[in-house]
Amino acid sequence: MKLIRIEPIFTAWRHAAREALRDGIAPESIEWVESDAATAPHTPPASACREAAQPTTPPAPTAISRDLLTQLETAACFRADDRWALLYRILWRWTHGERSAVEPHDPDGALLAQRVEAVERETAKLVLGTLFRRRDPSMGPPEFVGWYAPYHDLLERAAPRFVKGMGDSTWMLATPRGAAFWNGMLLRIGQTAAEERIEAEHALPASTMIGEAITSEPIEALWLAWYASAVNAQSIPVPLRYWRMPPAGPPLPAQLARERTRVGARHAAVSVPDAPPADTSPLTPPLSEPDGPLATCRRCGLWRNAKQAVAGVGPADAAIMLLGEQPGEYENQHGEPFGGAVGELLDSLLARAGLERAALYLTYAVKHYKWDLPLQPQPDQPRRSPQHVSGQRVHRTPERSEVEACAYWLDEELSRVAPRVVVTLGPAALKALTGAHVNLSEYLGLTIAHRGRLIVPTWHPSYALRTADARLRDDIVANIVTAFKRAAALAADDTQAANEISHAN
Repeated sequence: MKLIRIEPIFTAWRHAAREALRDGIAPESIEWVESDAATAPHTPPASACREAAQPTTPPAPTAISRDLLTQLETAACFRADDRWALLYRILWRWTHGERSAVEPHDPDGALLAQRVEAVERETAKLVLGTLFRRRDPSMGPPEFVGWYAPYHDLLERAAPRFVKGMGDSTWMLATPRGAAFWNGMLLRIGQTAAEERIEAEHALPASTMIGEAITSEPIEALWLAWYASAVNAQSIPVPLRYWRMPPAGPPLPAQLARERTRVGARHAAVSVPDAPPADTSPLTPPLSEPDGPLATCRRCGLWRNAKQAVAGVGPADAAIMLLGEQPGEYENQHGEPFGGAVGELLDSLLARAGLERAALYLTYAVKHYKWDLPLQPQPDQPRRSPQHVSGQRVHRTPERSEVEACAYWLDEELSRVAPRVVVTLGPAALKALTGAHVNLSEYLGLTIAHRGRLIVPTWHPSYALRTADARLRDDIVANIVTAFKRAAALAADDTQAANEISHAN
């Protein structure tokens, strides 16, 4: 048996596999062992790890297709004990004429396809589900901190996808097995050693939610220290794999990032580009105006499973509008917005900000409650939410087509009430009002001037109720109260509101 030690990354395996192919070592004669680069000074070649004589007539290496190389590189992210053995077995068979090794009907090919699909699916979840927390500028870089705990080794694969979206804002994306650092120009990726990884995983609070940045926890201080070392080109206690240059031509999010990070940006309104109108969306056909009241709306299919549509309530000339995503179970049953536990918390937060519910107009971007029965978790996957209770309805985020279909009613309310300020509660409400390209984490603490009105984005009160960690919950509540105070100040000062709108435009 030949023992080959490699760092658990695709480039290390590829180098060792090339030498093993050249030397004609069969898959069943190799034992692949992962070795952290932090504990090994270098990745030894396959020839240096052999424990027995090699065949005397090795075949010449054969080039492989780009498609196969892409599949192997993707499957290498799948965390499994046999991942390197599987990749080498497929590579060996393919280079020896067994092209069926990558076919779905072949056992190896089927396993390869399953792992590629799993990696691609989780990569999409990581990119869409990671929320970056904006840090106080006085604390120095990075401006944004994000945390995600993927099942597989996706950091190197997914980190470059955040470069375009975050622009030249400095950020750090941390995982239990490494971190990505972006200093506004270059991307740097580091991987923790096994011992440090175990320590970091144990330091992570059990209440931490996947996709959320950690607030005021010792683990964040560790990542920030690594970030400072990385961007200052100092010695860092993790092996850094590579530098990656940003793509040519700054995209629109980079321009927004420069606007947000300029001096005084946090105290002035910023603008966002208009989203395409609903009638031109590729997701939905043109929609005709309803013939009757909201209760008879059939512009999307959500009415079939909802008890009733929940209309907005409040003064017809309210200066401030609170916009949520959609009604919940309580609102679906009672027909009034923001009731139950969420309503009680909202009332207390409004009181802390010096506002009264009766003076505000409260509504939702989607008027019908979208829900589903919970899916039972797989035997090998832990339950991830207290909502996963048999028989209990689970909130589901509306599709973009459903938000666009309900935009008719929201536009009608905005025209009729004409609020000076709209406070969007949660990411879905912000996207419904400004377009699907706007992320809440990028605009927390800012004011947006959009279509002649001011938007103050903040978290939804239900997010605080779902958060078990007390420190993180306090941060969320403080952010909501600050947003309410900001909205009250803007609504009370017409001159300031007009100046901010004109400045942003």
